[in-house]
Amino acid sequence: MVTIKDIAKKAGVSASTASRALNNNSRISEKTRRHVKDVAKQLGYKPNFSAQNLTRGRANIVGVIFPIIKTDAPANPFHIDIIRGISEELQKHNFEMMVAITQERSDLLKQVKSMVDQIKVDYFVLLYSDPTDPITKYLRDHKLRFTIVGQPIENGDRFVDNDNVKVGRKATEYLLSSRNIQQPIFVMSDEQKSFEKSRFKGYAEVMTKRELLSEKLLVNDQVSITQYLKKNPQVDGLIFADDVLYIRHAQRLRPLNIPVICFNNSQWMQILFQDGQVIDLQPRKLGQAAVQILFSKHTDHIYVPYLFA
Repeated sequence: MVTIKDIAKKAGVSASTASRALNNNSRISEKTRRHVKDVAKQLGYKPNFSAQNLTRGRANIVGVIFPIIKTDAPANPFHIDIIRGISEELQKHNFEMMVAITQERSDLLKQVKSMVDQIKVDYFVLLYSDPTDPITKYLRDHKLRFTIVGQPIENGDRFVDNDNVKVGRKATEYLLSSRNIQQPIFVMSDEQKSFEKSRFKGYAEVMTKRELLSEKLLVNDQVSITQYLKKNPQVDGLIFADDVLYIRHAQRLRPLNIPVICFNNSQWMQILFQDGQVIDLQPRKLGQAAVQILFSKHTDHIYVPYLFA
């Protein structure tokens, strides 16, 4: 088994320097850290996380907290891609990931408390933003380090996000200018999540500027968009707040041949969405950025740019 001493000898540094370099100690130069890590990789070194945890008194684990998900809800591809980005970035820091996911908020809080009390986790990434969230309050009250994927709740919160207001503006401008649409509406869930509200705000700004009526359609499994369009023939374009919403209604909408723009270029969208424009929110980069901020001493937020796919 490869040891720290083996790495130190091969890298030409002391054992203490090798150990600090592998643990990203800021006292060790970036050049030396890269060199030691390269040597460790060449030798096939596997860090002993249990020993590190005993030394630190804390776990080399980041807790990833999902929003409340209904029992029958399908996996959200946006979250899956974020998780991939988080996992990739954590490997660079010799950290692992533990997920908290339930159908009840009280159970979610219990899971998080168990991570903190029993496993000694003190770093977290929340895949949602909610001002009324007891989990966020618990993390803040216990001075635990966390990053929000979404809008910050209080001043000083670490967060990563897209500029969702700007994204909403760009989507609306695209339909109005490139597709010559006269009356697009904004389709969002009846939950009206924070990112949906921000994208709607951008849509409404553009519509107001052009002296057009802004309108949102709140949908769930019981709401028929096709029926709405039959009753409102003046609507000639749809802006869906995210890919999950579109996928639920795609089959019924396709025969209508109405221009659509949607957010998040997930694998589902690449298969199903062939007749409209998709805005790629780069969720994998959001996940990477969430971890970067978690371990950063100087940066508390990153805005990840969007791409027209």
